Parts: sequence; structure tokens; C-alpha cells
Amino acid sequence: MLRCLKSSAGSEAVERRHHQDEVLVEALAEGLNYAAAGELAHVSARTVRRRMADCGFATVVSQRRSQRAGEVTGVLVGLARRAVATLEDCLDAERPADRIRAAQVVLSELHRFRDQFDLEERLRQVEEAVDGGSVNGGAGDE
Repeated sequence: MLRCLKSSAGSEAVERRHHQDEVLVEALAEGLNYAAAGELAHVSARTVRRRMADCGFATVVSQRRSQRAGEVTGVLVGLARRAVATLEDCLDAERPADRIRAAQVVLSELHRFRDQFDLEERLRQVEEAVDGGSVNGGAGDE
């Protein structure tokens, strides 16, 4: 009977830790600091720091953060069409100052977008070159 009680208490502790970890992962992925995340999970900031020192836990937080960023990016891409349409409408505004400002925004964002696109393309080419070099691994040198 005593063994059954110990087992039950152990499983409750494991369950509590799992719940705390889930709360911490969500809070940290949303950008909360250690103290705020710990408060939500009912643990100290020091405990959060220790959990983040665990590579597996930190990886889960990073993956969840990436997932959140992907979700936000999806929403922004959907809104971008409306934003561009709004800018397009502003190019036909009555006041010349409004038209000029809309044109400046369009050109500025186009330049920024193009720079980002070019950078991503160059990075992709470098990654392909590195991957290509490591795949062959000098096998043809023999």
C-alpha cells in the first residue's frame, strides 16, 4: 500500500513538472522574460534559467517560437495585399503630399524587400555550395 502511495505521489510530481514545462514553453515562446514565465508556471526565474540550460528544453522553446513567428508571418502576408492596395489607392489621393508620401513608402519598401530577397537568395546559394562540398566530402580527390 505504501508503495502505491509513493508511486502516486511520484506520478503527480511528474505530471506537475510536465504542466509547468508546457506553461514555460508557451510563455517563453511568446517572449516573456524568465521571471514572468516563472510566475505563470509557479516556479522561480532561477528554475526557468535551469530549464533553459537543458538543450532539449531550449530546443522545444526555440521550435515553438519559430512556430509562432510562422503563424504571425502568415497573417502578415495575408494583410500585405490589403496594405499594398491601400498604398495604391493613396497614390491617387487628392493632396499631392499624400501621393508623394505613398510613393515614398512604396519605393522604400520595394527597396527593402528587394534587398532582403537578394540576401536570402545569396544565402541559399552559399548553403547549397557548402552542402554540395560536404556531400562529396572530397571523395573525388582519391
